[in-house]
Amino acid sequence: MYAKLKILIAFILLMQVMGCKEKNQNKNKMTQEEFSYMVTVTAPEEYTVEVNIGYLLDKNKKLICGMPRAGQVSSGWQYDGSKAGMGGSAIPHHLNLTYIAFAEKKVYTIDADLPADKILEALRKGYDREERNGSIVHETYDVLTVGAAPGGVIVVWLSGNNNRTDICRLQAKETDIQDPIEFSKSMGWSIDGKNIQTKTLFFDYVYQTLPDSIKTNIAKNGIPYGKWDKYREQYKYRFVLKPYDEKDVFTHNYYLYYNGEADEVLRTELDKKEYMEKGIPYTCNFIFTRYSTEIVFNDQEMLRVF
Repeated sequence: MYAKLKILIAFILLMQVMGCKEKNQNKNKMTQEEFSYMVTVTAPEEYTVEVNIGYLLDKNKKLICGMPRAGQVSSGWQYDGSKAGMGGSAIPHHLNLTYIAFAEKKVYTIDADLPADKILEALRKGYDREERNGSIVHETYDVLTVGAAPGGVIVVWLSGNNNRTDICRLQAKETDIQDPIEFSKSMGWSIDGKNIQTKTLFFDYVYQTLPDSIKTNIAKNGIPYGKWDKYREQYKYRFVLKPYDEKDVFTHNYYLYYNGEADEVLRTELDKKEYMEKGIPYTCNFIFTRYSTEIVFNDQEMLRVF
């Protein structure tokens, strides 16, 4: 009898220890302040940029990593740029970045604090996504992307698998370059000094590297300053989903928005048929039990409609 009592007491103590361990693990996860992530720079497709120099700092103003120098960047506002081996794990508190905006013939610099609390909150929260086998897994964001649009518009996102969330919007300032030859050397470019002796010649050279189609469009329509801020406006709407027949259902959908955000919406959320506050849709992938279809939306049409 005493042996059974000892076993019972030992079992209860073991369960208490395991319970405390699990609670501590969950608590540590909720208070975790380091998350591994890569850093990228992106820009709208027509408006190429290239990083000159930049870095991220932590709360103690210590270097986390440099900004990736991956050559000309025009990945698209909705997509991350090249990782180029840059990243860290400490929560970034400050961003410094100098870059060339080819279409504008300008150099911009952003030197600003980041909303570290918002970044930490988003990393802790993470998101749910569906695996190919139908199981639901919880993940966190693992890419921090800095977007540079015309007018010195800077937007920062956190990205993960089929998920992307807007962190903040910042404003870069135009930077004067005193010596275009020395500046081109700092970019790692090999250019004949005769072609870039003045700032005018330098920026003319930069502009000529753009595709002819983009230069033609700019000459005809100009640069649409303010468009990327319009993309960030939020609207309350929902998709009304009607399968072909009652035998089929929507299992999960992928939504990509013109403001650069993205969602993987699982069936539990789809079944609620709730309204959401989001930017205008860019592409939507509707996933049925056996099939899927994609809809691509026109930004100007969507802005007029909303």
